Amino acid sequence: MNKKICKKLPVSTMSSFTYNLLKTGEDTSDEDDEMTINCILLNLSQKGDKPPRISGYVNHVIENLSDKEFQSHFRIPYEAFDYLLAKLSPHLQSQKPGPANVPSNVQLLSTIWLLATPDSYRSVGERFDLTLCNLAPQHIKFPQRNELESFKRKCSDLSKIPNTIGAIDGTYISIKAPKQDPECYINRKCFHGITLQAICSPLLTFMDCYVGYPSSVSDVRIFSNSHIYADVRNNPENFFPNGEHILGDKAYPSLNWLLVPYINRGNLTQKQIYFNSQHAKARQMIERAFALLKGRFRRLKYLYMNRTDLIPATILAACVLHNISIMFNDQLVEQYIVEAQQQVGDIEGFNGEILQNGLHKRNLIAEELWNSR
Repeated sequence: MNKKICKKLPVSTMSSFTYNLLKTGEDTSDEDDEMTINCILLNLSQKGDKPPRISGYVNHVIENLSDKEFQSHFRIPYEAFDYLLAKLSPHLQSQKPGPANVPSNVQLLSTIWLLATPDSYRSVGERFDLTLCNLAPQHIKFPQRNELESFKRKCSDLSKIPNTIGAIDGTYISIKAPKQDPECYINRKCFHGITLQAICSPLLTFMDCYVGYPSSVSDVRIFSNSHIYADVRNNPENFFPNGEHILGDKAYPSLNWLLVPYINRGNLTQKQIYFNSQHAKARQMIERAFALLKGRFRRLKYLYMNRTDLIPATILAACVLHNISIMFNDQLVEQYIVEAQQQVGDIEGFNGEILQNGLHKRNLIAEELWNSR
């Protein structure tokens, strides 16, 4: 493993807070609960504030981890960490000179540890999350035209629905009850949450993420207010140049570029039932993408953050890390998906003509599937 992370560091650069974050699973004291990782990013650690036990932890423990051991602790491939460190180091350097500065590698390790572990609360700091979120346009984006054929081929391995390039859905991120208007965040599953709407590819990467609405808001309302709906409506050729589409569940409207299943009220034909079965096979990709996200970054199972306004940035930061990890051929994808799965025990406002176009396209595809079965 490339030991950029392990270059010899002055022991004074590591606060007890940083050390506790980098220990394998041990909680810090209750009085740390209101601290954020900004105490690292803003260089609040002072010379002499470390307990004796932290001496050489980064140098002598983490440097000896194999790539597999590194990922078992931090939940991302080491190559992904190395890539992120090179990208983010210029933005994480403190403006303050002197030995109290916390190195970028420690800042990055600490924040990834926060996202990767379900230990007691440490709010992810605003500066890091927003810095990481600056990478979102590079790593969370729709495929270019030359990538569409590859995505369609991979989707065809999942189901027989042609021209599919991805799937959309929303998932609840459980949060601490906000101090202001907490009832607005209670969802149909009776817990406080914020909704992440995402479109994923057959590679399980996210092509679009939209996060911030309280989970009491319906999926269709979030969708109708999302940037992706507005962008595609204004410039459909930019996203679906050859009649491609994504798949969504019955909560979404039936559009020419968004196919949804037939609603089963006991009166579906065999042709419609067959279409639904193929639709369900392909839609597994978004369920697996969410499971991978939450299985890797276990913090997302419950975000205990006092600053509700920082939660969307934290979730988006995890989505960026998710895509980057897949980009580096992560070998533990299935393990994280299984871990997450084991833990989980109206179209008002849309133009009628647009909806009819989507329904017509669905009927044509259902007919083709039935005839070629």
